[in-house]
Amino acid sequence: MASLRGRKNSAIGLFVDGLDLKMAKLSIKKGQVVIDTLQSATLVTKLEERQQSNIDLDNLTEASETFALNTGEPQGESVGNNSNVLLGLLSKYKVSDYVIGYAVSEPSIYYHTIDSDHGLQGKKLKQRVLDELRTVRAVQPAPDAVNYFYSVDKNLVCVVREDGTAMINSLEDIRPFLGKRLPRIALIDISDIALMNLVRANYGFNPDEITIIIYIGVEFTRLIFMKGTEFFHFAPVLGEGCDSPNIQNTVYSRLLLEQDNMGIPRIDKIFLAGECKKIAFDEFMKEQLPEVDIQYLRTPQLNLSELPPELQEQIPEFAVPIATAWKILDEEHPGFYPINLLPESVREGQRAFKLAWHGYLLLGLIFISTFFFTMRYGTLQKEVVHRQRTLTQLQEKLAENDRMKAAIADLMNQIARYETAVAIYDSLVPGSDRWNKTIAQLTKGVEDLGAIWITEVRAQPGGSLTIQGNTLYRGRIPRIAALFENATLTKVEVREIRPNTPPVYNFIISVPPQPIKQVPQSGEEVK
Repeated sequence: MASLRGRKNSAIGLFVDGLDLKMAKLSIKKGQVVIDTLQSATLVTKLEERQQSNIDLDNLTEASETFALNTGEPQGESVGNNSNVLLGLLSKYKVSDYVIGYAVSEPSIYYHTIDSDHGLQGKKLKQRVLDELRTVRAVQPAPDAVNYFYSVDKNLVCVVREDGTAMINSLEDIRPFLGKRLPRIALIDISDIALMNLVRANYGFNPDEITIIIYIGVEFTRLIFMKGTEFFHFAPVLGEGCDSPNIQNTVYSRLLLEQDNMGIPRIDKIFLAGECKKIAFDEFMKEQLPEVDIQYLRTPQLNLSELPPELQEQIPEFAVPIATAWKILDEEHPGFYPINLLPESVREGQRAFKLAWHGYLLLGLIFISTFFFTMRYGTLQKEVVHRQRTLTQLQEKLAENDRMKAAIADLMNQIARYETAVAIYDSLVPGSDRWNKTIAQLTKGVEDLGAIWITEVRAQPGGSLTIQGNTLYRGRIPRIAALFENATLTKVEVREIRPNTPPVYNFIISVPPQPIKQVPQSGEEVK
């Protein structure tokens, strides 16, 4: 199997956390892996907010590194502000000099643990995993969206990609500005696994040592537990980042809770990554756990000579893209989990075209087929005449259908006029659209906030109503209540929808009758 980097000696790793885009460029120089540069940028909108229907992975066949792409000018809005940000990071490098990879995180992926591999390997094990996943999820994953690795307890930890292709679409947008060629996309990694890879590749551990990786990002926080060099446990994702108030106490409380739930007697090491330095999280944790070895995640096995001192201090912030790029350059490293969720259509589309013996055989078959069909031309000509007669009959029927279509269109116009009249009538009745506006306001709020679903809206006596729903993030409940004047949050409780999935927050909000804005009559003041 071809290596991830092919013949390239440079790789770029990307990772998006909310609006924060981080990039790390690594190269192989004189047998060493060197960090060339670290850069960050701020996106205008979140990548997942793009229309997923615009993503056409099959068209990436033209993105091979061997052939230039035959494209026209970019369409009007296909290159947006996010694409400009991405272009600003990549345009300074030649497309032919590097390969690219990026990491995704929940909710673009999810995990599922299987107790045993049942002694299976290869395709049989993959099929067993797919069969298991089909029993626990409504949507059946594609084979190339599933991968797995083993925990310290020899459980099979399955990783399933449900989304995570928005970056490919963004790269497609900037293709006309990169010499009409895309860089070769070699890897879609998982941020959690990338962090473990970086720790395993840079540090040594005793088999019984308990290590925790704490990643505090812009929008989420993750705690990863390792025993020795192997994965032990993922704590549920915290939907709070470095800017959240009291984030230090929140993370520390979650650490103690997970330690108690897992029955861990002691913690030996804690590595800090992400935005931890911005909140001096190491000082806080050393006060709470003075007996534990707490340090920022570094890369002693990489050459940092190309980086200025101030960027060397930012290594923990760029841990995920660094690990992603390093994995591309050295995929056989024993410290790296062999996880890659790149769609098979992208892999196939980027392979160079080669004409082997079977290609020449195919050319011969094409010549013979051409001769054969030429000889059959007379027979086919008779069939064409017969079909032309049939076509004439169908055209007559089509004309009749057109007449019926015109009659239907006339009826539809009448219906449209009636609907307009009804709408005008409804608008003349005071307060008739109150519920429409209330529901529209609720729908718009849920769409803007995200990660919220409404399960029940019930009218109450006196014109009030109650709203019940669920959300993945507790901090969004007050924001949904703030959509309505004088709304009261009457109940919040934690519920588990199904095993091995993050819990949700169930809430009930009481909304009193909302004021109706009166349309002033001519000559009256607006009150």
